[in-house]
Amino acid sequence: MHTITSAAAATATALLLGGPAAAAEPVPSVVGMSESAARATLTEEGVPYTVLNRSGSASASCTVTEQRDRGYRTETDMVYDHDDHEFDRVETQVWRGIGLVVLCN
Repeated sequence: MHTITSAAAATATALLLGGPAAAAEPVPSVVGMSESAARATLTEEGVPYTVLNRSGSASASCTVTEQRDRGYRTETDMVYDHDDHEFDRVETQVWRGIGLVVLCN
């Protein structure tokens, strides 16, 4: 038994059909904000994030120049089905959040 969330199915369908895939979750745009303001905004909104790339001196003023949807990862669990007396495989799509590109100058 395979279970996939509707958001993951919609993204997969868009990719297979050649259409643009929307962001996995609605997120605020933090491009142009200072890194500290962007981190505070994303934390306040409960959006998971990571810095994918940082260039320049970290002791300087840092600005977010780009944000990217990091997509989904698949978590797999085995759940015992008491009716069939066997284990069913359950796959859950978990959104990985966004990645930030930061430029310090």
